[in-house]
Amino acid sequence: MNNKLSAWIQASRPKTLPAACGPVILGSALAYEMGGNFSPLTFILTLLAAVSMQIGTNLVNDYYDAVRGIDSEKRLGPTRVTQAGLIPAPVVKRGFILCFLFAVVVSIYLMYIGGSTIIIMGILCILAAYGYTGGPFPFSHYALGELFALIFFGPVAVWGTYYLQYKEFNLDIIILGLGPGLISAAIMSVNNLRDIESDSKTQKVTIATLVGEKFARAFTLSLVLLSTFIPYYAYLKLNLSWSILATITCYPFFLTWKQIAKAPIDSKLNLALANTGKYLFLYCAIFSLGALL
Repeated sequence: MNNKLSAWIQASRPKTLPAACGPVILGSALAYEMGGNFSPLTFILTLLAAVSMQIGTNLVNDYYDAVRGIDSEKRLGPTRVTQAGLIPAPVVKRGFILCFLFAVVVSIYLMYIGGSTIIIMGILCILAAYGYTGGPFPFSHYALGELFALIFFGPVAVWGTYYLQYKEFNLDIIILGLGPGLISAAIMSVNNLRDIESDSKTQKVTIATLVGEKFARAFTLSLVLLSTFIPYYAYLKLNLSWSILATITCYPFFLTWKQIAKAPIDSKLNLALANTGKYLFLYCAIFSLGALL
């Protein structure tokens, strides 16, 4: 594979993309179940916008953590293309701008059918995606990364997708969106647990650096555990009986949770990070299938 193309794929962080896809699938399935509404065009455009925003966020993170000196050769995570010099910093910056522009272009139809609600949500999503690492107050540098992931990869993504398909405000959908949101926050928490030493040296403030390794491990697992309770709400409140199957999707990842709980903090946590992303996608897929049954 061409080295430049390989570097761009690496910068896009493919293993994080389930965090963008899962909530869109879940929101669409809930819209179909609740009202029988499903537009393939709306689904595809929503998915494209979500993935583009996720890649843009990853590139913003890659760029700003390099220029601010957060990333170094000693970090345990995968190589960052800006810090490693694989792609020049100005080119990475143009990359995330193009990703956000692409998200806006594919969302024109979505903004047309969704009206002011979707326009406002879209603007907030772009600002949040940039502000996660960029801007004067980067969320991820002030212990707000998990909260950002919980909100925007949970209720915002699930309810926004639902609204595009069904055009109805439904508080229950926001609550169900907490499921993937909690897992997305867990992904962020694993990332911060892995980087606890390097972040401490660069004075980057995360929940992990604030509470220490022991409590950071417990916090991460608590987010995973809480996600398993959300399908019960779908069962008890909305009578989506088969959705309760989503509660058991955490069991195939038992070794991952054990690793997060006890294993040394080293580069092997990258596998735990990837597996938590897989858990999110499987959770959303089974939750969606259960709703459709």
